[in-house]
Order: sequence, then structure tokens, then C-alpha cells
Amino acid sequence: IDVHHHFLSPQHREALTKHKMGSPKWSPQMSLDEMDKSGIATSILSQVQPGTWWGDPAESRQLSRIINEYGAKLVRDHPNRFGLFATLSPPDVEGSLREIEYAFDTLKADGLGLLTSYDGKYLGDAAFAPVYEELNRRKALIYVHPLAANCCAQVVPGIPPGSIEYAVDSTRTIAHLVFSGTAQRFPDIRWIFSHSGGVLPFLTERFVRQQKVQKHAHLPDGPI
Repeated sequence: IDVHHHFLSPQHREALTKHKMGSPKWSPQMSLDEMDKSGIATSILSQVQPGTWWGDPAESRQLSRIINEYGAKLVRDHPNRFGLFATLSPPDVEGSLREIEYAFDTLKADGLGLLTSYDGKYLGDAAFAPVYEELNRRKALIYVHPLAANCCAQVVPGIPPGSIEYAVDSTRTIAHLVFSGTAQRFPDIRWIFSHSGGVLPFLTERFVRQQKVQKHAHLPDGPI
């Protein structure tokens, strides 16, 4: 099972072009061919970064719904080959709650696909709490894919963000979820972080040491 498998609806491609974002070449058959070549039985589809959020809730709601319905149709058209991590935009809390209900209750999505940050807010931000409350109630699965932070996308000339920055940004949002207390407040949410959790395996001991110094009350047993 491949849980890191992007898909791109025609409408999402149009939106990326409108916002002057690049978009990869993709088709359902391309995915199926690659899965067969690589011995992958099932792939769980998730949005192409940067998702659907450009600061306009109405645009995000419409595009997220289109993407999710397109993904659900692929699941129906190719039984057992595809699953779906539905997309939404946490900064739009009201729209996110509506899409959670639709994605899980109507489309029967396997989980949600989020990005590491939205408008510079990492996933531990308190503004996203109403979204997490509902996801915690549903014991939902969240898959997280990184972005390049505004600060650091072009720090090293000639090195694209996917080579370094994506792994670091995954680690930033994991750290924020843990040290903000968000992960502890919503313990029934299950998380998958792409790219093997970024550089967290190399920084785990530093996080442990940080807790020994800062002594966060919500982490009595350390950052676990």
C-alpha cells in the first residue's frame, strides 16, 4: 500500500495555472502503470501541493469539493487499487467542518490529506482546534505532506526545496504539534508524515533534551 501518492484533477490543474503554480504531468493510467511496475497493490490518493488554499474560503471550498469528488470517483472506478485522503483547508474552519462530514459520511474517504502549514501557521496552531476536535471524535487518519516555508524555499542556490526543505518542514510541523500540546489534546487522531518524518529521526534526542530544559507540563514523559 502506497500512502504517498498524489493525484491531479483537471480543475485543480486549472487552479494551479491560475495562481502561477507548476503542476506535474499526471493521469489515472500513469498511476496504475507505475503501481503495476513497482508491485503496489493499492495507492491512497492525496492532493498535489500547495493544495487549495490561497486565502479565499469560497475558492477553497469549491475546489476541495471538486477534488474530493474526483478522487472518490477514481476509487469507485478502480476498486481496490485506489483509496482517498480527502483535502480541505484548516484556516477555513467552517468549510473544513462541512467537508469533513461530506468526505467521511458521503464519499467514505480513508482519511484526510493536509499540508505542513497554511498561511505560515503550522499544524499545531490553536486556530485549527475546532477542526481537530471533529477529527478526534471520528478517530480520523491524517496524512501530512510538506511545503517549502516562505523563509527558506531558495536558501541554497540551485537546490530545489524538495531536496532539503520538504524534509525540514515536515519536522517543523511535527515539533509544533508536539510542543504546542495539540497532539496530546487530540489523542485519537492518527498521523502519517511523508518522507519518513523528515529529519525527525536525527533530531529526536534534541527534542528530548529540549523538554528536559523547558519542562512542558503536557509532556511529563517527554516528547512522545
